[in-house]
Amino acid sequence: MNRKEIVASHRARIGRTVWHYDAVESTNDTAKELLEEDVPEGVVVWADRQVAGRGRHGRAWASPLGGLYFSIVLKPKEPHAHVLGLFMGLPLIKSLRHFGVLAGLKWPNDAMFQERKIAGILSEGVYRRDTYHVIVGIGVNTNLDLEQLPPEVRPKATTLKREVPLFVSHEEFLEYFFKEAELLYSRYTNTPLELMMRDYRGQCITIGRRVSVTTSKGIVVGRGYDLSPQGALVVLDDAGGKHEIADGTVEHLN
Repeated sequence: MNRKEIVASHRARIGRTVWHYDAVESTNDTAKELLEEDVPEGVVVWADRQVAGRGRHGRAWASPLGGLYFSIVLKPKEPHAHVLGLFMGLPLIKSLRHFGVLAGLKWPNDAMFQERKIAGILSEGVYRRDTYHVIVGIGVNTNLDLEQLPPEVRPKATTLKREVPLFVSHEEFLEYFFKEAELLYSRYTNTPLELMMRDYRGQCITIGRRVSVTTSKGIVVGRGYDLSPQGALVVLDDAGGKHEIADGTVEHLN
């Protein structure tokens, strides 16, 4: 596991220091290990591949060579790991659109293009020496062929290479993303959550869709109606009942 330090003094905070690895088990786990070194806020762990990448609820995230995998260390004043994971989807889809893919956000953490997943986010809250950190992990299917992904995910996945006939430089993608993420994070630290949630709501393709949501208490079927101020999905079922879901797996039905 070789690593190289990249320092970019022109960046304000996010991405000012990047640790680039050829391979790690998980960029989120590596970022947690770096917390023992008391790293500055905004440090990034970037790997060419992950051998044990994961998504929400411990699901495996295929991370072959050619994709982009990185995690950001943040130190927010409030313990909002879930909310930050939502909001970091905004600079992610801006970056995807900048490189030619008109993506939208599927609640809570997937970037989608034509109902196929092209990127995902996993945010985790961690305490170290009484300081609360949020590790925001992001995986993007950039320069990948679908054949590099597991057969079971190919029908519901896509890649930048598949959608845009050009090679996407990971350095350029990160440069654009870091700039947008810095703007988002600065706004997050100075703006009420309700206003930030309005921005996310505007990019969330789950709102207005008929959905099936699998939760720890069962399955809820209905229409994605709204988001709570804390980022929970509000589903209006067929009987008119409202369900506020803080954690679940969404399937779009139409």
